[in-house]
Amino acid sequence: MKNSYKADIVLLIVTVIWGAGFPVTKFALQTITPMYIIAFRFIIASLVLSIVFYKKLKYLNKEIIKPSLFLAFLLFMTYVFQTIGMQYTTASKAGFFIGMAVIIVPFFSYFYLKTKIKTRIILSTVIAAIGLFLLSFEGSALSFNKGDILMILSAICAAWHLVFSSAYVVKHDAILLSLLHMVFVALFGSITAIIVEPFPTNISVISFGSLLFMGILCTAFGFLVQIVALNYTTATHEAIIFTMEPVFGAITSWILLNEQLGVKGIVGGVLIVFAMLLSELNIKFFTTS
Repeated sequence: MKNSYKADIVLLIVTVIWGAGFPVTKFALQTITPMYIIAFRFIIASLVLSIVFYKKLKYLNKEIIKPSLFLAFLLFMTYVFQTIGMQYTTASKAGFFIGMAVIIVPFFSYFYLKTKIKTRIILSTVIAAIGLFLLSFEGSALSFNKGDILMILSAICAAWHLVFSSAYVVKHDAILLSLLHMVFVALFGSITAIIVEPFPTNISVISFGSLLFMGILCTAFGFLVQIVALNYTTATHEAIIFTMEPVFGAITSWILLNEQLGVKGIVGGVLIVFAMLLSELNIKFFTTS
């Protein structure tokens, strides 16, 4: 099996985990404030990665500090907007807005990395956007609240994080880059939490378990895989795979929070899967694009 296919499989597993992260974040917010959730989850992720890859630390150099800091800032802002926004919107609806990164990444890649936007990528992102829309909106009326706006800002930061990660991973060790910018996010989160929020003193068992899930699986494992996989695939391709995140988010939200998917949601999920396949299939019509 080609390394690119192996990367796709592992990225899909990460997408399942990240999808489950939406309802899990709701559980964590029951007894922990947003900034402390960010601080704790990235402290856990930093410790896990440091223990597993401690031998990498001897290769630490000043050249990797600047890109790690920049990636950390983008990732920190991604989770500031997302975690606060989760207080004001549903888990499945949040999946739509975070999934908007799939539309943004190819165009950010074009302007920053000068990557050509292929016809099938444009078509697949449009189809994915329609699918995400149907998946996350049930009913006849649309309304935006401050949580939705924060989710859109989160998606923009996430898209830039993915684009810049793909640029930096060519020049720096992927594992060390991942570890170091996890540490910086933990630092940003801790300082911000101490300044703006009271320390949580009554953390429930379910909130603590949610933190472990987010820290170990969603953060340490998830972002390590995302960055390492960029050695075998592109930022745009990863973004297409990540369109499955709200599908799994909607499923786990239904299981854990009883948020209903509905007919529109099912149709949306099918469209998202189709968009993923379209981005990969070498259809004759698109071979010159």
